[in-house]
Amino acid sequence: MGDLIDELRKYEPGTRVRLAIQPRLPQEHAVGPVAEADGTVWIGDGGQRGYAPDEVRERLGWV
Repeated sequence: MGDLIDELRKYEPGTRVRLAIQPRLPQEHAVGPVAEADGTVWIGDGGQRGYAPDEVRERLGWV
């Protein structure tokens, strides 16, 4: 979990967090509820908000 926290610390606290899903046509999903079970932290899907811009696909290396 430290690796995710370290990555997020690079950004301002008020920055929106979204999940990018599906490399061929990146969808933008909000972060939903977070829960722990059996030693694993799960990040739930907060619902699709639209489509991520092409720049996101490029920066994630999905090109």
